[in-house]
Amino acid sequence: MNEQEFVQYLKRTFPFTHGFGIGDDTSVVKVGDSYQLITKDILIEDVHFRLEDCTLRELALKSLAVNVSDISAMGGTPQYFYLGLGFPKNIPGENLTQFYQGMEDGCRKWNIQLAGGDYSSSEKMFISITLIGTASNPIYRSGAQTNDLIGITGVTGESAIGLKLLFKNIKNGYFIDKHKNVEPEVEKGKILSQYAHSMIDISDGVLLDLNRVLEASHKGAHLFYENIPVTPAMKEICRSNQWNEYECVLAGGEDYKLLFTISREKNLELLQANPAFEYYLIGEITDSPGTLIVEDKNKPIKLTSLGYDHLLFREKVGKKLLIGED
Repeated sequence: MNEQEFVQYLKRTFPFTHGFGIGDDTSVVKVGDSYQLITKDILIEDVHFRLEDCTLRELALKSLAVNVSDISAMGGTPQYFYLGLGFPKNIPGENLTQFYQGMEDGCRKWNIQLAGGDYSSSEKMFISITLIGTASNPIYRSGAQTNDLIGITGVTGESAIGLKLLFKNIKNGYFIDKHKNVEPEVEKGKILSQYAHSMIDISDGVLLDLNRVLEASHKGAHLFYENIPVTPAMKEICRSNQWNEYECVLAGGEDYKLLFTISREKNLELLQANPAFEYYLIGEITDSPGTLIVEDKNKPIKLTSLGYDHLLFREKVGKKLLIGED
């Protein structure tokens, strides 16, 4: 069972009657004239992070940021959160203060408040955050329509390169910063909520997160790699280390840019109303459920994985999902 199959099992087993529950970036409950958004993310030492790679202040900021990104992917505004923290006994007590200083930084940065939580000693560090937000028009993964354009709001692959460098014991540099310092795109999410049909944040890789949109919307997609932004620095570092550029850009994960689908008409409206809005159109939605075609200048790209899967570690390409084959 992979992660997506597990989510479908949970949806069948635990129906949610108060609104929209399991299966998107957040749950959604109608409250008065707006919608309440609730998301939860966990970060576990030696699974999501290594303490040797970051300060506790940086770790606190990132743990907040990945939750804020989920709210952004629904077109919402984050408001307040609850923190569950497991803190190892072998870490000095003053370091706990450093962690909460990072939390304080995040509260100021994203205008959110700590509402409560729980704390316990543990063998390894464990961070669990539940973040509450609000939206006037939440955007779901399930809204993609045939002939929609597929857009992303920034460069992908830089975080994956940063992680590879950390594993080579390189501790500083541009790509390291991109991996450690997450910048959720709250304002872009709010703007896109006025135009997009579907949206998701890119946490586990472009292909895997796009596939989640396709499965929820019962659609297919055709991606054009040449339209995806890849910087000269990314090309050079992949070439010099003999890393697969396609894998970094398409399946790397932890970029936390927004991936969205939008009609051609709404795309023109978005451009006219927000001329400074930066995004890239990288493909289109097709009426072929289960089919994802990825090409680079008309040449098919074939990868063995879509991105990070928390149950399989790597989501394998299955019979229903075709990459590079029509």
